[in-house]
Amino acid sequence: MEARQFHARLRVVVLILVLVIGVFTAVLHNLQVVHGADYREKSVRNITKTETVEAARGQILDRYGRVLVSNKTVYQVTLDTSLMGEEAKRNPNLLALLQICREEGVEWTDQVLPISMTEPFTYTDTLTETGQARYEKFLEQMKWTDAAAQGPDILLAKMREFFEVDDSVSPEDGRALVGVLCELKMRSLDLLRTSYVFAQDVDIDFISRVKEEGLVGVTIEPTTVRQYNTTYAAHLLGRVGSMDPDEWEYYKNIDGYAMDDTVGKDGVELAFESYLKGTAGQRATNTNTNGKIVSQYWLTDSETGETLEPEPGGNVSLTIDIRLQEVAERALANGIEGLESEYTEGGAVVVTDMTGGVLAMASYPTYDLTTIYSNTALYNEALNNPLKPFNNRAIYGLYSPGSTFKMIVGTAALQEGLTTPSEKIRDTGRFQYPEGEKYPYGDYHPACWYYLQYGGSHGMEDMAHAIKDSCNIYFFTLGDRLGIDLIDQYAAMFGLGESTGFELGGYSGRVAGPATSEALGTTWYGGDLLSASIGQGNTQVTPLQLANYVATLVNGGNRYSAHILQNVKSSDFSEVVYEYEPQLLDSVDISQENLEAVKYGMYLMANEGSVKNAFADLPVEVGAKTGTAQVGQVDSESNAVLVCFAPYENPEIAVSVVVEHGGSGTDLAGIAAEILSYYFSTGTTMEAVDGENQLLH
Repeated sequence: MEARQFHARLRVVVLILVLVIGVFTAVLHNLQVVHGADYREKSVRNITKTETVEAARGQILDRYGRVLVSNKTVYQVTLDTSLMGEEAKRNPNLLALLQICREEGVEWTDQVLPISMTEPFTYTDTLTETGQARYEKFLEQMKWTDAAAQGPDILLAKMREFFEVDDSVSPEDGRALVGVLCELKMRSLDLLRTSYVFAQDVDIDFISRVKEEGLVGVTIEPTTVRQYNTTYAAHLLGRVGSMDPDEWEYYKNIDGYAMDDTVGKDGVELAFESYLKGTAGQRATNTNTNGKIVSQYWLTDSETGETLEPEPGGNVSLTIDIRLQEVAERALANGIEGLESEYTEGGAVVVTDMTGGVLAMASYPTYDLTTIYSNTALYNEALNNPLKPFNNRAIYGLYSPGSTFKMIVGTAALQEGLTTPSEKIRDTGRFQYPEGEKYPYGDYHPACWYYLQYGGSHGMEDMAHAIKDSCNIYFFTLGDRLGIDLIDQYAAMFGLGESTGFELGGYSGRVAGPATSEALGTTWYGGDLLSASIGQGNTQVTPLQLANYVATLVNGGNRYSAHILQNVKSSDFSEVVYEYEPQLLDSVDISQENLEAVKYGMYLMANEGSVKNAFADLPVEVGAKTGTAQVGQVDSESNAVLVCFAPYENPEIAVSVVVEHGGSGTDLAGIAAEILSYYFSTGTTMEAVDGENQLLH
């Protein structure tokens, strides 16, 4: 009896075990055989992902180690809709994210759909020319062009239908949702090659809300962005941004770049991109099926075994002194705003050392890098400003040098033996040949400015006093003796009409002559030689060229490449990667006697001439020359030009100032004097200072 009961129980247990094993077998078969490939693909996709981690860009510093541009860590939000599931789950997930953004005051990226965010929906003009072309191509690919032509409401209805936005979603929520989905769709169609950053620089409250909601596919991770520690030098420092298709065509041939990388767009950021950009790292991220990170680790190079962590870029030190830059920008702005001329527009200041190093470069009007690209209203205002604040007039402004050109003509005539420092030439009021000699310029008898203003003349003038008095007749005479070929030859040696070699670019300008007239489609007349002799006519130069020319003159004739790079140090400042050495571009053979004659004329101008009051209280002696350059408009002031150098006996710096429609160069002396006063009163001049690599205060 007991044996039969035992066997019965045993059979029941065996049966249960068989059933359990059968169930497990069926489950395993379903997992491994029926759906094995699907689950394996999903596991690989969700659990292990390799990603590129961009390295922090190097810092930008001034000549004394003050940090001008650095990096700050912010948190950005990215989306992976593949983890959100079908539209029925994805759309509510994104709507919840958008609601959190509204409640926490976070702006999200919505830049591709030119439709207002609120009813009544209207088309906006927020797209750039490139963005508009991309948008139209998107409509064409999605077959929405006809709907768009019927109005924004019809287009939004088409989009809601395509993206399966529920009818219960309000019009404004629907507009916000399709805006995000269009951003993602454009990238899937390869119309946009940059990764989609939904929001940037979010705070801890926003992060906490997203975590609490458990929104799948929403990733919040740290990243670095550029931080500007000064509101000055905007035209020099430049900006960074995601590369556009044209830039990718260039960078794709350079190792270490991906199409969604951030690169320098202009200024120092662009010029020294190769130094500032670091080396990206490679990281593996393990996540569960809900998209939550389980672990992360850096990959290793299969050949070297080195860990592929990101390596920050090098630190670039510039030749500029940011304190001097501040003084130059302020002096220029105050000087221009203080001029009484109603025609005054913009201007520029350049300060260089004797070997081409740019100590300060100001352009007016300017803008604030700390706000301009993060505030759409400010950016659009600057973009539409007729004075073009984004234009760096110091290197992309072309102006007639006027009488500041006279030192070139004087040097050329002295060196060619066509005059001497002591030869005196009579100012006759209007230019003419001695009686009995045939006058080669027909009825053209240009006058000296003094004759036009006062009806008299300067009398007998030697080189130095002709420079001081800016006597046109004296330099008409020298120009007549030289001829245009020699004038052009010396102008080129001093760098006019030639590239400055400046790393940030700039125009080369031009010097008046037959070839220039032909290139401009005009006729060269003999009388044009006289205008060219005093810096008028077709001669046009940049403020940087003017400063570099004066430095070349007073340093004895050595013309160096203009530059803003001082050195590059490793990311931890432990070693110097590159040290700039002055680059000689040309030499002008100037005898000491001839040089002193020309320099002395500039000394007389600064100390006895029309600008003597501005320079009277400076701690050093100055040499200067003013210029007034006609601009062609009858009802407009001439451009005002001034160049100077100091100290007189042992020059350290050269300064050029140009103000559009500023009238007389004499009115600019106060701007230059303020710059010189700061430079020679701070006790730092060309010396190093303590506190290297400290943030500006």
